[in-house]
Amino acid sequence: MFDYQSPRWLRLRASVLRGAGHRCQYAKRFGRREEATHVHHIWPAEDYPQYAWCRWNLIALSQASHNAMHDRVTGRLTAAGESLRRRTIPPGSSASRSSRSSSERAPTFLAFVFEMATAVTLS
Repeated sequence: MFDYQSPRWLRLRASVLRGAGHRCQYAKRFGRREEATHVHHIWPAEDYPQYAWCRWNLIALSQASHNAMHDRVTGRLTAAGESLRRRTIPPGSSASRSSRSSSERAPTFLAFVFEMATAVTLS
């Protein structure tokens, strides 16, 4: 189990929040300004401990956005959390070194946000 109270995590968490200007990166994509109070592991630390300390795997989120990424009953990622994870390709992985053209590669985080905004708008 990942230690969210360790000094190392608290320093990294503070650094990620500072780097995001303490603003939720998910809400920012929709033009909203929300305070980021949580740092989310895009690839869950419990399932992917090798990515737990990687900055590319961390995103500053508000409480509401963070709750939208997790099913608080099961502890698993929600559809939104899974969508973000699928679109965040670990550096050095075979997917990130793919010979496919850029138009054939997996969508970016921006595409994820657009997809989520469209789903919210249509529902």
